Amino acid sequence: MLDLLIKNGTIIDGTGKKRYNADIGIKGNKIYKIESKIEDVQAKEILDAKGLIVSPGFIDIHGHSDFTLFTNNKGESKIRQGITTEVVGNCGFTAGPYTEEHFDDLIQYLANTIVLDDEQKKNWKWKSQIDFIQDFSKNGLSFNVVPLVGHGTIRVAVMGFDKRKPTKVELNKMIDLLENEMENGLFGLSTGLEYEPGSYSETEELIELCKVVKKYDGIYSTHLKNEGKDLLKCIQKAIEIGRQSGVSVEISHLKAQYKANWGKANNALSMIDKANMEGLNIGFDVYPYIAFGSGLLDLMPPWIKVDGPKKMIQLLLDKSIKEEVINDMQSESDEWENPMLIEDWDKTIKIAMLKTDKNKKYEGCTIREIAEDMGVTPFEAVIKLMIEEEASIKCIYFAMCEDDLETIMKHPNAKFCTDGRAVATYGELSKGSVHPRYYGTYPRIMGYYVREINIISLEEAIQKSTSFPAKKLKIRDRGELKEGYYADITIFDPDRIIDKATFDNPHQYPVGIEYVLVNGKIVINKGEHTGNLPGTVIKR
Repeated sequence: MLDLLIKNGTIIDGTGKKRYNADIGIKGNKIYKIESKIEDVQAKEILDAKGLIVSPGFIDIHGHSDFTLFTNNKGESKIRQGITTEVVGNCGFTAGPYTEEHFDDLIQYLANTIVLDDEQKKNWKWKSQIDFIQDFSKNGLSFNVVPLVGHGTIRVAVMGFDKRKPTKVELNKMIDLLENEMENGLFGLSTGLEYEPGSYSETEELIELCKVVKKYDGIYSTHLKNEGKDLLKCIQKAIEIGRQSGVSVEISHLKAQYKANWGKANNALSMIDKANMEGLNIGFDVYPYIAFGSGLLDLMPPWIKVDGPKKMIQLLLDKSIKEEVINDMQSESDEWENPMLIEDWDKTIKIAMLKTDKNKKYEGCTIREIAEDMGVTPFEAVIKLMIEEEASIKCIYFAMCEDDLETIMKHPNAKFCTDGRAVATYGELSKGSVHPRYYGTYPRIMGYYVREINIISLEEAIQKSTSFPAKKLKIRDRGELKEGYYADITIFDPDRIIDKATFDNPHQYPVGIEYVLVNGKIVINKGEHTGNLPGTVIKR
């Protein structure tokens, strides 16, 4: 007897092959049978998918839900857009490993990615990233998670915010921490080279760490140091790390940000193609929006961030230092790509999330609007927020162009991602003016980019959302609809699927996702969460 029979659906199997009509029989957590008609077989439950697309569940190869699933394990904004597996621990930021010596440094480091209250800060102690992952998943998950460990967190655990090369002893300590995580089944290492202290690391350090990842056949996922004026140089460094270590490289959320750099997408893709023709394994992912999310910390000149956010805030209280910072905010520099040099910079940066009740009213506002309300200049408003919010400020930067985005999405080797967290329209995770990609990434791809403007076919879009990330991660039993594979399945209406979340009103679930199965269990039924939590931690 089958546990579930999906009848009358149109199958797009994730391989890129043309769609076909078939039934799918599920036993336990796996696909038992796929045939044009499954008849004379009893099933505990029958799901009629007539007029719907039946595809593998989407695999979000670049997400950050490890920082919200501990608050709400239902992962609503992800599962409701058809995601059945998410890669977490990206951009160098992970909860573990930590060391007692540098615990305060870790809390400072994470301020750029998560807002913690005082009680959470005291209890934020996991000896390893796998301990944290297992802790937040112990009561079940809506979708599967694939964990990475953050290079920035490892570096902080050993060196704090020291701006220098690690000594041989320190590098060996970093290697030991990474070895421990890989032994525990993590899939690889992520970097956030744009952020301190990841930005202090040199290529040689990363090559040595990536040799460890290669030994375990893992992946190196890298948020480049610069995605604007030095984009091509940074891609070349990522390629060199892959060449010297042999590791499989994934360039995170590929983009060319800020107007002066628009058009560089073609050059970036050519470099990646050339490296792959030389026998390397260089991949990339992309999300379907022309704005990125980061921290307001990006507006601070590098010199004031050297010793971490806590020290930076102390320095900003000094009037003469504040004046020096404001001067640098308005000046060209070879040290950093200053986002404030573009016209109307204060209109194109929107505050997403703040910590204090006093400033909550500014969530969703531009820097210009905040400055007008405060009665100060935009530069002074940025510094005032930095001090009052202890640098824990999430922002949205409108910095890319549509032509580059479509060029990257259409590349035959592109993989799709959200670069977002699981949030919800209720409770703690409904707060803040989050990026709409948290809710709408895959419905936007299937609805707008496939159905409405037709830049790629539905078969290709699904392949880039399923089997491509599975193959990159070397997960051999997910990402396709195939007998013997896990029954991670997304079923949607191709005529209705679309994102509803906007930058002005982001907390909205998409429409058109009818059913989502994870490990054979129905989690989304006719667009609503069933309460089932069958997701698991996938280990390498």
